[in-house]
Amino acid sequence: MEEYFSIGQKQQLTKRAKPFIMKNDVLYRMGQDNILRRCLSTIKAQKVMKELHKGTIGEHFPIEIKQKKILNARY
Repeated sequence: MEEYFSIGQKQQLTKRAKPFIMKNDVLYRMGQDNILRRCLSTIKAQKVMKELHKGTIGEHFPIEIKQKKILNARY
């Protein structure tokens, strides 16, 4: 059987995967504040950004406020 990854690559992958958790077939990432946040596909992330920018809460907030709103929504 062929080895596809070196020991170093396996260790790096294990380290990078540590903050991620699968729960009910949904991928989450533990934030530095110890809050689980749902990972979004690129398409869903674009929809969230569009909703923040143009949707029901569509005021034009500075980027820091938008980022905070996304994090508070646990994404």
